[in-house]
Amino acid sequence: MWCNWFKVIGFAVVLGAPMAGHAGLEICNDAAFSQSVAVAYKDGDSYRSRGWWNLDPAECDTPVTGDLKRRYYYVFSIASGYKFDPENRYSFCTEMSGFSIEGDEDCVARGYQESMFAKIDTGETAKNFTLNIQDGIFTALSNGSSGGAGTTPPAEIEYSVASEARRILPLYLPMENAGFFGEPFSQVGIFQGCAFEYEDEFCAFHAEGWKFYANYGNGTEDALLDALEFLPVGTPVSFAGDMISYGDITADVVVREVSYFPELDPYHQIRMAMQGQWVDQGDRNAQIYIEGAELTDIYGGEQMATYFLQIAPGCNDGPGGPVLLQTNPEDREPFCYLIDRATDEELVLYYFGNPEPFVYRR
Repeated sequence: MWCNWFKVIGFAVVLGAPMAGHAGLEICNDAAFSQSVAVAYKDGDSYRSRGWWNLDPAECDTPVTGDLKRRYYYVFSIASGYKFDPENRYSFCTEMSGFSIEGDEDCVARGYQESMFAKIDTGETAKNFTLNIQDGIFTALSNGSSGGAGTTPPAEIEYSVASEARRILPLYLPMENAGFFGEPFSQVGIFQGCAFEYEDEFCAFHAEGWKFYANYGNGTEDALLDALEFLPVGTPVSFAGDMISYGDITADVVVREVSYFPELDPYHQIRMAMQGQWVDQGDRNAQIYIEGAELTDIYGGEQMATYFLQIAPGCNDGPGGPVLLQTNPEDREPFCYLIDRATDEELVLYYFGNPEPFVYRR
C-alpha cells in the first residue's frame, strides 16, 4: 500500500536546496537518541538493502550518493530502548554486521533477518532529498530492548570507504579486445562517483589533475558501471581500459578493470578529513564543498565554480607540503595551497605568497 510520508508523524522531509551540493539521499537523526539506519531500493530487476549508518542526535549521513535515479526508497532504523514503528511497513533483509543484500524475499531462509522498513517518496524529479528521522516514528520499549533487527544496535560497525571498497572491488571484465576502442591505458587515481546529468550517465575518476569519464553506452559494460554506483566517492583506485578521446584536462575512456589500492594514496586520511562543506571564517557568506577530488565554491548560497583537486608533496618551485593543487577546468590554471591543518572540524590553508591563512570550519 502506498503511503504519503509527508503526513506521517516521525518523519520530516526536506528537498535539497541547490546550494547544498549534497546530491543523493541524506538521512539525519532528528531524535534525542542515537540510531543505526539502513536503506533499501530497487536495484535492476530486484531490490537491495544496505546498512548500517550510525547517527548520533543531530548527525547526518548520505547512504545513497549521486543524483537520485529512483523515486522510492525505504528506510529502517534501530535504537536502544525503542522499536522502529512506521504505519505502513515493507519487508527487507538485514543482518547485524555491515551488509549489502540483494533481494527482499526468503530473508530468514537465506540466513538474514527480516525487518520492516518505511517507504519514502522523493518525488518524480528530485536529484537530492533529505530525510529527518524523528522520535515519533519509534515506540519506546519498557524492557529496554531495541526490537526490530536485534536487541542492540550495531554501534561499533564502521561503514567505511575501506569496507565498501573491499566489498565491491576488484571489478574486472575480459580484455580480449583491449585496444578496440582506443589506446590501452592504466592509471592510479581517485574515484569521483557516478552522475546522471540530463542525458549523460557516467562514472568518473581523477588522476594526475585529469578527469576521466566512463559513459554508459560508450563501450564500458553496464554491469561494471552499475557496480561502481555503490563505490564511495574518494576511494583510491587503479583503473585501466581504452582511451577513446581526450581534451586539455578531461578524457573519455572505456574502463575494463578497477581495483582498490589504498597504499597508492599516501594522503588518503587528509583527503577524507577534508570532505564535506566548510565555512570561510573570514567571510561567513563564503563556503566550499569538497567531494572526492573536486571543490565547489559557494557564495551567498550560489555555486560559483568547481575545481579539480590534487594533494601532492609540493608545488613547482615552492616549499614542501603536503599541498593542495586547485585547478580550474575552464582555463586549467592551477593554484597551490599549503595544507597547514586538516581535521574533522577545521581546515587551514596557506596560499603561497600570502601570509594570511584561509581558515574553514564546519
